[in-house]
Amino acid sequence: MKAWLYYRLSRDEDAEMNSLQNQRQILVDYAEQHGYEISGESFDDNVSGMTFERKGLHQIELAVEDGKIDILLVKDLSRLGRHRTRTALFIDYLRENNVKVYSVTEGIDSSNENDDMIIGFKQLVNDFYAKDIGKKVRTGIRQKQKTGMTVNLPMGYYKDKNTGEVLVDETAAAIVREIFEKFFAGYGLSTIAKDFNRRGIKSPEFFSHRKKNPRHTEVARKFLWVQTSVKRIIQNEAYTGTLVNHKTVTSKIYKTVDVIPPEEQYRHENYMPAIIDRETFDQAQVLLESRLKNNARSKFGNVIHRYCGMIKCAECGASLIAKKRTVAGHSWVEYTCNSNHRYGNEYCTAHTIREEQIDEIIHTELALLRQEILDSSQKYDEIVREWNKKKPKYDKMIKEYTEKIAILKTQIEEILMERINDREHAPMYNSMVEKREAEIAELTQKIEDCKRFDELSKKRRDELMSTAEMLDEVLLEPYISDANMRLLVRKINVHENEDGSLDVTLEFNGDFKDSSTVCFEINE
Repeated sequence: MKAWLYYRLSRDEDAEMNSLQNQRQILVDYAEQHGYEISGESFDDNVSGMTFERKGLHQIELAVEDGKIDILLVKDLSRLGRHRTRTALFIDYLRENNVKVYSVTEGIDSSNENDDMIIGFKQLVNDFYAKDIGKKVRTGIRQKQKTGMTVNLPMGYYKDKNTGEVLVDETAAAIVREIFEKFFAGYGLSTIAKDFNRRGIKSPEFFSHRKKNPRHTEVARKFLWVQTSVKRIIQNEAYTGTLVNHKTVTSKIYKTVDVIPPEEQYRHENYMPAIIDRETFDQAQVLLESRLKNNARSKFGNVIHRYCGMIKCAECGASLIAKKRTVAGHSWVEYTCNSNHRYGNEYCTAHTIREEQIDEIIHTELALLRQEILDSSQKYDEIVREWNKKKPKYDKMIKEYTEKIAILKTQIEEILMERINDREHAPMYNSMVEKREAEIAELTQKIEDCKRFDELSKKRRDELMSTAEMLDEVLLEPYISDANMRLLVRKINVHENEDGSLDVTLEFNGDFKDSSTVCFEINE
């Protein structure tokens, strides 16, 4: 018989007792004792038995297709695999091709019907063992994550081998800072990646390999920047010095990745030196989200213009595209309706507006919005003052409502007792109970309103003042940054009148525009 030897070693096992060489020798001795012809052999080193994406198993499949195997020898069934379902499927695949599996140390033969139950039991035990080990390993890792364990540091950091302290790799950190600078300057993710490849800038993979093993440096030089590499760096909160662990859970067995909700993740503030300050990082997230949402793009090498994807034609709904104009040495950027640009005046008018004109409109509108918010906050000041004056009155109302609720509860008890003695008229008593319960609910809500009135008024005022302070900071800048602009403004609509003049309306994000009209009132 033609025998194929297969042996495997997992990293969680006793390497000395279960070494590859030891396994192989056991299989060779068995084959020689029984007069088998060894037609080939394969192995997998440091590979879990729960996965079947193994080089050694693939070689077995190729040998089966070539008719080189009559019997597959393994030290024990756990060497073939620990996943009970997939191991059973693999054994069935071998049976269909007239190849039997023999476990040398266990004396189990897959071609023997009497061994089927033993094989099933062994697979169950092996599966449980692997999952139990995996559970213990995950528990250990989870505990380390809670205390701030770092598994893979992002580009720009390395761990001191002696102290275990996380330090900044200034060479890599300079690349990270340049990515943020270029992104804020208006360059797209692909443009940044292509520019780095053209200049021969080292990729994150290079620095990762360099920290693990210097001999990988030559290989790592072949790695190139791609759009996702740039995006991941911009989105990585670790560059603010905050370590976030337990963001995803990966199952190597079932090939699944589960995203963990933010509230269940482990956050460690100021865990390592910051390469990017928090404000810059937050602004980058706003800018990235807006660009992706509006599909803002530009030709390679060009910057993404300030209002790209945000400014729309009020007539046809098309985006206004940016064009750079230069006349007599003076350059400017203007936006034109894309429908007019592509199909001409018969379809839509140009709606041409300069970037500097939009800047001026937004600055003016934000100043007006700031004043509206301040006026609204003064209303809440007046509400709080009135509350302080009327507080004794509200305290009295709360007392009266509480006493009335007690009376209603007593009435409900009396009605229930009467219903027991007069079952014929139960529906009438039920109606009386429901009416009083509804009244209790209404009074309870009034009590809550009275108690929370002061709290809600002060909270709303603080929110408004916080918004006004943010607008103060934005308006103090001689030029509103792209990130701040996109944080405040969601959409710009341009309408062209019959006389050629333009009407520009702004749609603000969140409650910025509505905040000046919302006012909490209590109904006495």
